[in-house]
Amino acid sequence: MRRVKVYYQHRDGGTELINYEKKLQSYREAWDVIDHYPWDKELELFEALGEGGGFFFILGNEGGKYASYQLTPIENNRGLLTLDVVSKPAAFGLFGGKSASLDFELVSIPEAKNHIKALFEYSIDSLYEKYR
Repeated sequence: MRRVKVYYQHRDGGTELINYEKKLQSYREAWDVIDHYPWDKELELFEALGEGGGFFFILGNEGGKYASYQLTPIENNRGLLTLDVVSKPAAFGLFGGKSASLDFELVSIPEAKNHIKALFEYSIDSLYEKYR
């Protein structure tokens, strides 16, 4: 079973964003993190303060070989979703790398969950091949 990490932010009773980090063993745990996010409250505070939280799910090691999804809440039960995949890091940050990025734009939370589930079901290389 592969391990995916999630980093996410939201407020916990105050006005400052608090960082959270969790190791996930299954896509159901990822879905649970999303389901327990305080969507209504965070969107209200985003409107008032101009700053909001979000999610960053990663398989692998950033700076090396990895696949990640970033989900940014924009509306109640909808958010912006982006995917970054690095199948082969570039030498000196310039040559010979294999990477892909995709902006899914505004998606529903069920759509986002289905995309994030791929981190638990596919390899980094297969995600790269699918989205390059």
